[in-house]
Amino acid sequence: MNDSIPNLKIERTGDGLILLEQDDNSGNFTSLAIYPIHLRHLAERFGLVSNSDPQGQKTIATLTRRLRLLRDRIDHLGDYLTNCSDHAHADLDYELTYIAATADMANEFCAELDDPRTGVSESGPTPTPIPATAPELTTAQSSLL
Repeated sequence: MNDSIPNLKIERTGDGLILLEQDDNSGNFTSLAIYPIHLRHLAERFGLVSNSDPQGQKTIATLTRRLRLLRDRIDHLGDYLTNCSDHAHADLDYELTYIAATADMANEFCAELDDPRTGVSESGPTPTPIPATAPELTTAQSSLL
């Protein structure tokens, strides 16, 4: 493997090393030999490639799953408070406002997670604004009171 970038020569040696030679435009060369593991480490450290640490990947997968579960539960609670709770006898303005803000936070936390089905970064569902006032109860809901 021989690649060339202006003033930088990159070679793979027979023993597996990567040899970098930099020309300072005056005929002076500076050389550096690194192992592929060093290159991988630098690329991971500076965010150019994902971390190859299996424990790190397992932790990321666990946190991703938990964040999605949290977001789904917040969405469910928001839906329940908005559509199924007894608004006629309780003032849930604080709870509805709080759940909407928490849902916005959960969506932001999940915004850059990769969707396991598509591998594409999800933007999260657009939060549905929760009304500040309680919705009118349907006849069926009123009969339960």
